[in-house]
Amino acid sequence: MKSKKDGFTKEIIEALGKDHGETEDVVKLMEAGFIDKTSSLYGDLIYTLTHLRFSEGQARSHWENILKHKLELAAKLGRNVGIRVSLLDYFTNLQQKLDNPKVIEMDLYEKTLLSAVTDGLTGLYNHRFFHDRFEEEVERARRYQHPLSLLMLDLDDFKRYNDTNGHIAGDLLLVEVSKVLKRAVRKVDTAARYGGEEFSIILPDTKKKGALIIAGRICQKIADYRFPNQAVMPRGKITASIGVASLGDDSDNHNGLLDSADKALYRAKANGKNQAMG
Repeated sequence: MKSKKDGFTKEIIEALGKDHGETEDVVKLMEAGFIDKTSSLYGDLIYTLTHLRFSEGQARSHWENILKHKLELAAKLGRNVGIRVSLLDYFTNLQQKLDNPKVIEMDLYEKTLLSAVTDGLTGLYNHRFFHDRFEEEVERARRYQHPLSLLMLDLDDFKRYNDTNGHIAGDLLLVEVSKVLKRAVRKVDTAARYGGEEFSIILPDTKKKGALIIAGRICQKIADYRFPNQAVMPRGKITASIGVASLGDDSDNHNGLLDSADKALYRAKANGKNQAMG
């Protein structure tokens, strides 16, 4: 069973944490993130912020009223009002449900939720979140008949780098590789640390041909990047191999795509590494 807090995307959590009045982006992220969701996301959000528990229908209604109250407060005060202030005033003065009003500190809220979905070393999404998101993306792509591709990336000869330079240097290398991946993907993509020196990237609305081009560019970006102590590697630099699988071309389900991408990654390794194959 999925943890309910997994429904909050990294972008929603960060936007809520930075909200000082301009909540339009927060609202848009919330609404976009909750499309096709049937779990109690609004209920969990309000509970996390106030420790008040409502059914999902009640929570959604409260959320809509909170947004209206936000506009009313802004009109009365002559300035924009943050969603947390609006929420606090709504439950304290209008609903009178908070006897000792206190909304959870957002920096703590942000850290707690982000720790549940991100890898502690690299800051990318973690293995568990990747699988949840990938299942959702496959379902969405099948429902709306959109293309979808998956990349499975593995650093070449990582054990040699780790054994020669030490585990701390190996961890720092993974952090640097993650930075390259973050810059290489779009906002709609999902980059995750799959495990060890292996990474996964979900590419929505991307066909096989496009995914292979993206994968090739990522291989090139990693090969061109100057990583610390990379001279010890067989090619004198850090390289990666990538397996590519696409919905329809390789499989029509979550597990099949994972298996196809993994096999393509193995072929890329067997054929000389530092390349992408599908």
